[in-house]
Amino acid sequence: MATFEVGADRRLFEAMESGRKTVYVLPATDEYQLICSGDRVEFGKVGAIAVGFVRRYADLEALIEGESWGNVRLDESSADQTLTRIRQSIAWDSTVEVSAGVLAIRVRSTLRK
Repeated sequence: MATFEVGADRRLFEAMESGRKTVYVLPATDEYQLICSGDRVEFGKVGAIAVGFVRRYADLEALIEGESWGNVRLDESSADQTLTRIRQSIAWDSTVEVSAGVLAIRVRSTLRK
């Protein structure tokens, strides 16, 4: 089991903790190439999730279609708003999305720190 550190985003973690958001999205960077079921993703001092499964998609549109927008959204009222929010995130790298794709991380469980 490996541990991966991502930015401390309380809103995202709380949405996953409550079950409103069941898929966490990451660009398919070299850093996350080996992430797999059973691994842990830490959100700074906020909490962590256990990874249920990982699927790779060519881009965010394919991920939204494959995983269902309702599982990926935070508070948005449409798939387009969700795509915009993810792409406008400080941590998002659109060049990685184009060259390597994106990862859908299914949340198995959450643990608050």
